[in-house]
Amino acid sequence: MNEVARPQRPMQGDPNAPDYTQRVTFTFMVGVYVAINAVRDLYLLVEGPDCTYMKTQYLQGNHDWLSTLTSVSGVHRIANTALHPAQMSGSREESLQQTLLRVASNPAVPAVALTSMPMAFITGAEYGRLTREVSRQTGKSILHVPGKSLSGDWLDGYSEVLLAMATQLDLSGGKPAPNKVGIVGYLYDRNEQDHVANVRELDRMCKAVGLELVSVWLSGQDFHELAAIRDASVIISLPYARKAARQVAKRTGARLLELELPIGLQTTEAWMREIAKISGKLDAAEAFIDQELSAIVPRLEWVIPFVFQNRSVAFIGDPYVMPGIAELVSTVGMKLSFAVITNRALHAAGLSQRFPEVELLLYPKMKGLMRFLTRRFETGPVHLTIANNAGILGGEGAILEFGFPSFFRHALYDRPFLGFAGALALLDSMAFSIRWQEVETTRRNMR
Repeated sequence: MNEVARPQRPMQGDPNAPDYTQRVTFTFMVGVYVAINAVRDLYLLVEGPDCTYMKTQYLQGNHDWLSTLTSVSGVHRIANTALHPAQMSGSREESLQQTLLRVASNPAVPAVALTSMPMAFITGAEYGRLTREVSRQTGKSILHVPGKSLSGDWLDGYSEVLLAMATQLDLSGGKPAPNKVGIVGYLYDRNEQDHVANVRELDRMCKAVGLELVSVWLSGQDFHELAAIRDASVIISLPYARKAARQVAKRTGARLLELELPIGLQTTEAWMREIAKISGKLDAAEAFIDQELSAIVPRLEWVIPFVFQNRSVAFIGDPYVMPGIAELVSTVGMKLSFAVITNRALHAAGLSQRFPEVELLLYPKMKGLMRFLTRRFETGPVHLTIANNAGILGGEGAILEFGFPSFFRHALYDRPFLGFAGALALLDSMAFSIRWQEVETTRRNMR
């Protein structure tokens, strides 16, 4: 009797065949758009074809319900030069300068960033000279963001915009004081209340140890407010823009303090103790930690043993969030079994050494990701997958959409994920996802 062949899972195929599928990430230009979206009145001109406009859809109406990149008026904050391949052999600098001048001359435009798609970048227009000339003519800030789409992903695009700001903005005339700090390298990937609440939480944490947070790059502010970073005597560097933080500190003379994201309870405790060293108010930090934990821990008394304990968790997202997630789930009795980093391996340097017990897949292609997830989900149960939009269709367990991009989960009320308040909010979301999966499983079994 012939054995009936079992159908292959989608994308399973021959494991030894070359993988020509696309990378599971988003492009450099999408990261540039994220940064532009995070400064309320900054405009962007892309030297590239008209399709560059369509990339706004990753934010506008999808990841960010409060994005202002496009407008029903037709005056969008993202513009392009409608570059066509037929134009590549001729000189474009004069027409590019005129287009940039037209955008910058609009009274409603305080500043413009200029970047380019690869086909324009490789032909070598002198973007720096053009931006300086238009800035001279208009008296406005014109930033050149090198178009590195051929070598970078969306994290690189975001950090490159902040580096352009750190290098090209006028940061003179600062009035630093010992208690004034600034943050450079926060990923403000949407204007919804999760990130608004995060910025508020960062400010609350600084105030608890006597520090004044003068600026957060980026935080949805107006362009002119970026210059407030010059008043900081200490620049707190977060991982999404390390180079920009170093450049700001170098130009202003501020001291540089590199920290991780304060995600999770233990990481936030360590974060508070580090920033308290700036003001010398270590006792205030300990009092704040005790106050926060005294409010949070009793609320977890039931949920830890009956919802979290002994659960297996997977993570799919960016490398700078993963350490905090690993710490947080471990704190409440769960285990991070594996993680998929949807960015270049360069951004995940050191993660495998730091978390040897977590199986890591770095910067996968689509077929490789599906094979990896199929193997992992067949190996043993995964009770909760915390994933950005790229990973929300995997597995049989609960799903919590988190990170960039999140097309389905939004925050229209205060919902931080940083600091102590953010840790509680994340745990609340995890608990809901796990319990709701129980409901969904019961519903399916009743059909």
